[in-house]
Amino acid sequence: MPDAPWTPDSLHAHQPLVEQALRASLDLPDDPSLPLYRMMRYQLGWIDAAGEERHAETVRTLGALCLEAASSLGGDPEQCAPSAAAVELLGESAAVHEEMQTATQQRAGQDAVWWVWGPAQAINAGDGLYALARLSILDTLSGDAVARLPATLTELDTAALEYYQGQYHDLQLQERVDVTEQQYMRMARGKYGALTGGALALGAVAAGADEATGLAFREAGIQMGVAALIASEERLFWGQGGETGRALNKSKLYPVVAALQHGTLAQKRALGGYYFKRVMEPDDLAGIRVVLEESGARERTRTAKDRAMRASIVALEQTDLTMIQIDGWGEIVSALAGEPWG
Repeated sequence: MPDAPWTPDSLHAHQPLVEQALRASLDLPDDPSLPLYRMMRYQLGWIDAAGEERHAETVRTLGALCLEAASSLGGDPEQCAPSAAAVELLGESAAVHEEMQTATQQRAGQDAVWWVWGPAQAINAGDGLYALARLSILDTLSGDAVARLPATLTELDTAALEYYQGQYHDLQLQERVDVTEQQYMRMARGKYGALTGGALALGAVAAGADEATGLAFREAGIQMGVAALIASEERLFWGQGGETGRALNKSKLYPVVAALQHGTLAQKRALGGYYFKRVMEPDDLAGIRVVLEESGARERTRTAKDRAMRASIVALEQTDLTMIQIDGWGEIVSALAGEPWG
């Protein structure tokens, strides 16, 4: 999922436990020395391509969201750690595949897995990461968690399936310019929303929450993911830039969709001139930005982001969380959306 510009203390506090659970999951295979698992450790940021240890700080947002959800509902973070590792591994699995699909050559300061080992082996690594996600849950269950196993695996698999549905829609819309905001939102909810929604839902299950609370947390997480995606696309045009892979791969980013739906005929034709090119180039983004500015897309993008942020909090307000807890989640939502807090 898109990186947040800053991380609140509440999510930072969960990093050690998520990291510990992730490392335990990579100890599960019968032959962890197989180079396949070196590729996975590389994707997780632990080693470089030569196998040397790295010390770069990596924020495990999905796992931390899972633990924070469990903690908010009175759950034991230690008991939830396998679920946190699982959703983090799901996110990394999705990233390996998406980086190939968008021809993204670098991530987190190092070459992408497919760029180092080739697409065929990258597919193995991506699929293997998801298998480890399931095994991390199955291998470490104890106590009440055993009874919650069906619900836990259902949430994990649902998040995975909905992510790939969203990815399908993302790819399907690349060659089209008749994209509506409704179609964009379906993609966004099913793509990054599925990952953050799954993270919160897994935390709720681990805490033993009732079905209504679990659904509310899931919806809150989905809206967080939508806000984070729109924010990352906003920064690409009007912030400090960002990963251009999806943009140059002709994915329909929210600002572009807003301009296509609300812009003048001349503005739509101008955008079509870029998106009907055989290959888009980095310099095209500057020209697209001009059209977006003229169409009012910047204001519509901010409105859509704010709407998703608010919807996330409204979902949490349907639960028994205290106002102090909801305020804490407000800080998390602001961080994911790149907004200042306080």
